[in-house]
Amino acid sequence: MPNTPINKRELLQGLLSSAALKSLSGTSAGLALLEKLFSPTAAEASVYDVVRRHYGSRPLLQVDEKQPLIQITSRPYNLETPLHQLTTSLTANDALFVRSRLALTPNEDAESYRLRIQGVVTQPLELTLKDLKTQFEPVTVTAVIQCSGNSMAFFNPPVIPGWNLTHGFMGCATWTGVRVKDLLAKAGIQANARDVVFKGADRPIIEKTPHVEKSFRVGADQALDETLIIAYAMNGQPLPYWNGYPVRLAAPGWYGTYWVKWLESITVLSNDFDGFWMSKGYRVPTHPIDPYEQPRTTIPVSYNNVKSVITSPNNRYTGPPGRPIEMRGVAFDAGNGIRTVEISIDDGRTCKKAALRQADGNYAWNIWSHTIVPKTTGKLTVMSKATSRTGETQPREAIWNPGGYKYNAIDSIDLIVT
Repeated sequence: MPNTPINKRELLQGLLSSAALKSLSGTSAGLALLEKLFSPTAAEASVYDVVRRHYGSRPLLQVDEKQPLIQITSRPYNLETPLHQLTTSLTANDALFVRSRLALTPNEDAESYRLRIQGVVTQPLELTLKDLKTQFEPVTVTAVIQCSGNSMAFFNPPVIPGWNLTHGFMGCATWTGVRVKDLLAKAGIQANARDVVFKGADRPIIEKTPHVEKSFRVGADQALDETLIIAYAMNGQPLPYWNGYPVRLAAPGWYGTYWVKWLESITVLSNDFDGFWMSKGYRVPTHPIDPYEQPRTTIPVSYNNVKSVITSPNNRYTGPPGRPIEMRGVAFDAGNGIRTVEISIDDGRTCKKAALRQADGNYAWNIWSHTIVPKTTGKLTVMSKATSRTGETQPREAIWNPGGYKYNAIDSIDLIVT
């Protein structure tokens, strides 16, 4: 049998599957062992060193309507956008990441598509794509869409099981469609309405697997928010198939788990929705936990955290001393806006403000830039930290959670000055 290389994440996954370590991992001795296996070494500096230690290669894969993207899985397709595609105000349609939960995706076209609005409404509706475009006021919003697990691979110790996602499960685009509140007004939402459930048309291979359904609360005006829209266009073009064609939900400020693709129905309930993707999946602890500890209570993932990402140059960029290097990146939050992005080259002891380009709306990201000039040879770690207008700032370390969600620690890359 040929030798097959194994990375540390695979090693830990195998160890955790053993009965001995399962019983040990909840003890102080077990946690000490895990810390020894996965704590950073003195030679590591940027967050990418964690990915390098724990994960394998990341090949490119091209599917219809897309440029070559980083392959995370192929059945179903989950593809990450390379960072060099995230240096502009808008992400190109053929470069936006692909996130698929279920293997069987729909094949409806513009003619056959129907959107059902049902439940506790006065007049149930069945709308065609033409109806959506002609019977309601079109609205446009520019907004970041970010997978809840974006940047998951930077958690240290690693999430088990987890994906090797770096920063490319996000993008910023202009979405055009109709307001959810306008559709509900036409259907006649009743006074006892509680939750509004959005269901996607993708299906599992095993029928018992939960369908994709996400809900918004009527009582908190979430489902009636002006910005929650049924989108049929992205950057002025029909949605790419892998991003939900012909229609998807766009929820500016919310993590991508709520942006239901291939939307087939909107159901108004008089009770709390308890579907799997709300009651079990995509939840985070309500209290601090140690790595691999099970939380006592959890809440659903909801709004984007404040975040900045260095998109250029790449980690391990190499250049001589004295040459100016323009650092570029993006920063965003849940819609409050970014006040500052600070850059540090001395582990945060001193910081300088980056230049911010005005965002294309409250939910879009800011492009930022800052030039540094390395003076000496060696490894230089550059850090970026965003602060929102409400004072929320990126933490030094992300809050570890079993799902690997909501990572937003200070970003960092290494420059190799030779």
